[in-house]
Amino acid sequence: MSWDILGSVLWGVGLCAANFLVAHIIARWAMRRPFRSFLRWVLGGMVARLIAISACAFVLLAAGRVEPAGFALSFALSVVLFLTVEVIDFHRRYETFRLRPLAA
Repeated sequence: MSWDILGSVLWGVGLCAANFLVAHIIARWAMRRPFRSFLRWVLGGMVARLIAISACAFVLLAAGRVEPAGFALSFALSVVLFLTVEVIDFHRRYETFRLRPLAA
């Protein structure tokens, strides 16, 4: 495996991991807020993160810093992995600790 492909894979996984970390922090914090506030923070954060990650990916691909196939595959697989972990974690927290957004 060449260093270009390895770097592209690391960029894809790193970008997705940063996105996951920010989403996790926002969602954990927002769970202690009233329901409407929870929705605003989570959905607004989702839109903001989508724009930021798309801009980062565009810059990396347009500048030719990453190999497109390695970046795209690693990013797509990382999204599936991190979303699965996030859903399982929140489900476990919901069932175990009864953490949920406060009623409106």
